[in-house]
Amino acid sequence: MSKANTDIDKNQFYATIGVPEFWRFNGKVWRIYQLQDGDYVEVELSPTFPQVPKARLYTFLEQAKDDEIAAIRSLRMWFEQ
Repeated sequence: MSKANTDIDKNQFYATIGVPEFWRFNGKVWRIYQLQDGDYVEVELSPTFPQVPKARLYTFLEQAKDDEIAAIRSLRMWFEQ
């Protein structure tokens, strides 16, 4: 089965334009990818936000299901501490 003309290798496209990292969340697992030597490698901490552990991101997502504004406020307060 061949790909449609509109399908592209998004990771390769991101690498080509120099996107340093991207995140993917499939509803259960949060993955962070960092560009290293032209390829993306899964990493545990965001190079952009190394002070924010994945556990805190999961907490944010759980809170946001019920109240996005409260989740944002909670994340900001956590970050400011």
